[in-house]
Amino acid sequence: MVAEAGYLAGVLDAARGGLGSPLLAVPSGRKPDGLTLRRDLPAVPPVWLSALARRGSDPSLTGAAVEAVRALLAS
Repeated sequence: MVAEAGYLAGVLDAARGGLGSPLLAVPSGRKPDGLTLRRDLPAVPPVWLSALARRGSDPSLTGAAVEAVRALLAS
């Protein structure tokens, strides 16, 4: 690991600066500006993701957000 970032913008800036190759969920082959889609790297094993809702948040909003992320990652 050569760089860390707390936000996606920092990850993208590091990759654009040549500090590495970020692993991104890119729906429909779209890629962020300034990056090249790589298909020659080893496959990445699946990982478990979890979501933790803020205390007091609306359960229907939380469920909708989780489903939106699930649909994005499945595409």
